[in-house]
Formats: sequence, structure tokens, C-alpha cells
Amino acid sequence: MKTFTEYLMESKKFYSHKIKLAGELPENFVETIKARLAKYEVASFEQVQKTPIQKLPIDFPEMENVEVTIFEVTTEYPVNPPQIEQELKEMDIDATRYRVRNSSEPSEVDQVMMDIEDDEDDKQSLLDQSNYEDQSTIDQSDYFGDEFNKQFLQDLAKASKERLADLGYDKLNADIYSDKTESVESASPVGSK
Repeated sequence: MKTFTEYLMESKKFYSHKIKLAGELPENFVETIKARLAKYEVASFEQVQKTPIQKLPIDFPEMENVEVTIFEVTTEYPVNPPQIEQELKEMDIDATRYRVRNSSEPSEVDQVMMDIEDDEDDKQSLLDQSNYEDQSTIDQSDYFGDEFNKQFLQDLAKASKERLADLGYDKLNADIYSDKTESVESASPVGSK
């Protein structure tokens, strides 16, 4: 049986955020921000990527021709993006140069999905292949030809009979459809002869 401390250690939660900084990093940025976030018990702090210079970066539409450095911070203590932004603000970094996002925000999830799709897009298109190697083998007789048409008509007739039986038309008196002519001397519905 597990002890209470083992259960407690298994239930430990981590809170992940991304800090995006546009332009050049200030001196000793990593050490300073780590020291400021230490009160939230930083489990990991790493530079995930540094984008090339872009005309209009995704999170910074008001800035042009800048590179964006992205850090991923994981803390053991609950913290939200405005708290981290306050720490950056106290470091005298201009508010237009940074964005803090929770890793589970829809915009961040979308960016991760776009990265995955970009990796899949690197594969060669099927139409670019000369021999269509991923083409499945199809037996044409299952979809075309005289045998398929005969089988299709038999299936339609069978379905029609089953539908008539479900509606009860197969139990009707066959004499209903026979052509009986009434005698001429009988009265008409209006009453004349």
C-alpha cells in the first residue's frame, strides 16, 4: 500500500506558461526572470525556440521585422499570466514587447497543431508520385460491370418485396385487382340506370 507522501507526490500539479519576447533580450534576462519567478517554485525554465525575423510576428502584429524568443516556464505553484506579466513589467520591459500565454490556451494549442501540420505537409503529395504507391487495390467488379448490375437489380427486387411484406401488402386478397365488370342494368352511383 502506498503511503500518504507517495499519493501526495503523484498528485502534484504543474502549471505551464509560454513567455514570448519580441526583439533583443535584455542583459541577464534569463537569470533575472528565474530569480523573480522563484517564489512560484520554478520546475523548469527553458528557451523553446527563437523565430527568424518576421515581417509581422503572430503575437506582435504592431511590430515589424523582429525575432521572437519563446521561453517555456513550468511552475509547481499556481500562477496566471497576469502575474508573470507583472514580473516582466517590474523588470522595465516595454509591455508591447512581451506576451505571456497559458500553454492550454486555444491560440497556443492552434500554433502547436499548425506546427504538426507543417511537419505532415513536408511529406510528398500523392499526386506528385509517378507510381501512386499508397493507392489501394480495388476490385473493379465490386463496383462496375454486368455482374454488378445484375446483383444490384436482384438486391433492389429483394428490398422491394421485403418492404411490401413489412407494409402488409403481401396478405391482400388477390381478387381486388381482377377486372370485374358490373352488369349494365345496375344503378349508377347517382341513381340513374
